[in-house]
Amino acid sequence: MPEDQLNQYHEVLRSGFENDFDCKISNWSEYASKFAYKAMPAQDHWVKAGDTSLELCFILSGLLRVYYIDQAGNEVNQHFYLAGEVVAPVSAIVSDEPCQYFIQTLEDSELMLADYKALYKAGENDPEWLRLELKLMQRVFVKSARREARLLLGNAELRYKWFCKEYPELLERLTQYHVASFLGITPVSLSRLRNKLSK
Repeated sequence: MPEDQLNQYHEVLRSGFENDFDCKISNWSEYASKFAYKAMPAQDHWVKAGDTSLELCFILSGLLRVYYIDQAGNEVNQHFYLAGEVVAPVSAIVSDEPCQYFIQTLEDSELMLADYKALYKAGENDPEWLRLELKLMQRVFVKSARREARLLLGNAELRYKWFCKEYPELLERLTQYHVASFLGITPVSLSRLRNKLSK
């Protein structure tokens, strides 16, 4: 990849970090050098269950999903990530154990990937980066916690209404199968629910 193109991606990354997390990264070149560009086609896996991947991913474009395989062999969508968001196998990073879930592209995607340990080493004495890192991890955790709360506290109709309000863009980009899996219901139940709410 031409250096000027890579520099452009690094600037998109920097802008995404600083604007989204309300911070200023003064020593940016140190961190930018840790991120590499990767293009992935739709339906490809960035992380598979059992991998020991410790990378951090910033999405330049595309759509990714995190999902598990349950005991019955069904795919269970845990969350979706859009351009401008950060996704990482946090549980694997924190526990230093193999990942228990999959991270897959649902659309052709462009990613910026960095080894988490290399980033941590570069920023371990940098208060600005440590604050950013904490906010990144908090964002990933809160996103997951909100979904879990909705699954536990709301019925199917309330969960679907929450999804429509929280992620209107995804309604046009996801298949009914993926939405249903995320909400913890069957595609048939989702179809009935949509018909009911459209009347």
